Amino acid sequence: MTASLLGAASVIVLVAGIVRGLTGFGFAALAVVALAFLLPVREAVPVVLCLDICASAALLPGCWRHVDWGVTRPLLLAALCGVPIGLLGLTRIDGQAMALGVYLLIGALALIGLARWRLPVGDGPLSAWLVGGATGALLAAFSVGGPLVGAWLTHAGTRPDRMRATLVLFFGAVDLVSVAALAATGHLGPETPLRVAALLPCAFIGLWIGEKLFTRVPASRAVTLAQWLLLVLALLGLYGTLAA
Repeated sequence: MTASLLGAASVIVLVAGIVRGLTGFGFAALAVVALAFLLPVREAVPVVLCLDICASAALLPGCWRHVDWGVTRPLLLAALCGVPIGLLGLTRIDGQAMALGVYLLIGALALIGLARWRLPVGDGPLSAWLVGGATGALLAAFSVGGPLVGAWLTHAGTRPDRMRATLVLFFGAVDLVSVAALAATGHLGPETPLRVAALLPCAFIGLWIGEKLFTRVPASRAVTLAQWLLLVLALLGLYGTLAA
């Protein structure tokens, strides 16, 4: 990375880390959407997944006891089934179409969250499998999916502390499997570890700030702020991609 590129990427990761520490989700979505202005989506996805694993590892000890295991188990199993589908999409979709898909998806999920529309999948066991499978595929292909499962948990009435803990564990596990699959299929470039190492300090600083804010900022306000950030970035990304 050049110095200017590293500086811009560091600010992006710092902000994404604050959002993740505050809400339990949003790191990957924010980071991928914003980093796509600097790197091709295919290069940004592995970096963000690796950083998100580190973020989950840092957050999990403090929230382990709040994990909702009844929800987490079906979500995880379904997500692991969705990962191969996402990897297939990563290899078959061209770069511009991939970027457009990410921006459209993030923008739509942000609007759903801001409008407080109830997702049509319901909140029973079948819906957990549908949401988990879709999220696993999206994480493997685009490193996004947090807004989807976050919106589902919100609509299901999950308490903020349980939702945050469940998301931390869920994303850590699915990201780990996704990175292993990317490595096995040759999608982790030699520059990925260097980029992760360079950006990791900013991610941890952001997480620390976000955790401090978690005790002071109402959860509903934090989630709304994250959704507005996602919507603005998605609109900017759409404009830039279509104008190119």
